[in-house]
Amino acid sequence: MKQQTKHTQVVILGGGITGIAAALYLAQQGVDFILIEKHKGVSIYPRARTIDVRTMELFRGLGLSEDLREGGKALAPAWGILHGSNLVKTLQSFISENSEKIATPAQLIAVQKEMKALAEKSPESLCRCTQDISEAIMYEAVRKKGLDLHFYHQMLSFEQRENEVGVLVKNRMTEERYTIKADYMIAADGANSIVRTMLEIPISGNGSWTDLLNIYFEADLEFLVKGREFSQFLIDTPEITGFLLTINNKDKWAFHLRFHPENGETITDYPDEKLIAILQQILGIPDLKISILKVLPWQLTVKIADQLRVNRIFLAGDAAHTMTPYAGKGANTGIQDVQNLVWKLAAVLKHHASDTLLSTYNTERQPIGAYYATISGELAGKNGLINDKLMITKGKDLLGLPNYGYLSSAVKREANLPFTYFTGEPGTRIPHLWLDESHNVSSIDWVKGKFTLVVNDSNGWQTACDKVNQLLNINIQLVILDDNNILDEWMALTNTTNNEALLIRPDDFVAAKLTSNNLLSVMESILGA
Repeated sequence: MKQQTKHTQVVILGGGITGIAAALYLAQQGVDFILIEKHKGVSIYPRARTIDVRTMELFRGLGLSEDLREGGKALAPAWGILHGSNLVKTLQSFISENSEKIATPAQLIAVQKEMKALAEKSPESLCRCTQDISEAIMYEAVRKKGLDLHFYHQMLSFEQRENEVGVLVKNRMTEERYTIKADYMIAADGANSIVRTMLEIPISGNGSWTDLLNIYFEADLEFLVKGREFSQFLIDTPEITGFLLTINNKDKWAFHLRFHPENGETITDYPDEKLIAILQQILGIPDLKISILKVLPWQLTVKIADQLRVNRIFLAGDAAHTMTPYAGKGANTGIQDVQNLVWKLAAVLKHHASDTLLSTYNTERQPIGAYYATISGELAGKNGLINDKLMITKGKDLLGLPNYGYLSSAVKREANLPFTYFTGEPGTRIPHLWLDESHNVSSIDWVKGKFTLVVNDSNGWQTACDKVNQLLNINIQLVILDDNNILDEWMALTNTTNNEALLIRPDDFVAAKLTSNNLLSVMESILGA
């Protein structure tokens, strides 16, 4: 039987949180894709638990932010890090001045108050939602659009040619094999990326160190933690080193136990009865009923791909930058990667831009991924546990506001000038300004995946936009600030004059500050057209 061949614009390898985010953004841009994922469904493990401020802004643009807050409401009260020899004793001393806690919820709240001015730079805030729930919400959003998700399908091989990427795929249910021919591939195939390995992309970073067992278990602890919620409980004794993570503040928990393969230990040395005894010990409840749901070995790892693009293939998420979980940036950075990449792929596929634009993905995102991956490694203490004191000092970086800027050909700015954030400076995220008294609508809500021009005066700007549409076939969204109160605030915030405007890219970043007579030339420069 002749092997079937499917054609699409983009093939996504990997149906985890980064791959599904890529699918959502490709759909937003009207780009055809096929997603390939070897597992039967999305993750059933909690894994990532925090969605940072910038990622919540992205989900806001996709209409998913409230769904995610609702999905994570059981976890929402869980903040702060405790330290002790067992959980019962530690929680009993919760309000004691002599408590063993290193970073209490109250201390973290104090830090958050210190960052209040920074938090006001966004319409969103941090969200607690475990990855099994967030992936399911994202998957359902893609499924409702009737888009092409091939779960339980496995890539067997791929080949890159001058004008396409060919991928050989096996349907794991039927054993049928078929080929996908695509213009581009997004490789979101995880920390052990086959694509990264086969492309022989150099990596840097600490590599892997410190082995742990992720013990996902069920136990009713609501009576113990209600009103005394926490995020992590660290334990480091001669017998046991590890950390307990809150999953839903009720009956779902995860304990990450340090173990020692270097001494010959394997997962088989930890049968359920041994794990239950360890958990009862660290919880301080000898007769507690515990059910082990899953045990997975893992390692603290920092691997940073030196290059995120090889011709028609792009790395994203863990394939591009494998991090420890301690900075809470792995999933967040992957989602932000694909949001940066997809509008550029769309512009090239629609013949609005040259190939030069695609190279800015590596220029802009590789340093960001490397930065967060490096921080995640720094936060790992010598015992393999999180260094929570350092975490507090890094708080502003971990909050997730985009206090970074892009320097690339897709931005028009003076390269030698230092960045000033949240002021509309080219290369930074569009500043946030509430547009209504009830604080429901933000200036960030203007964009939603489209080129957007924000003007202080309407004179000549529609004509300039029409010229771009006529010559480049790009419809620029024109926002005219005709409310005097908002106009005054916006001009003060962005330090713009009446005849100036801000050109915002589809990923919410300011491309240029300009006047009406140079809109076309700036667009051509940004797109490499």
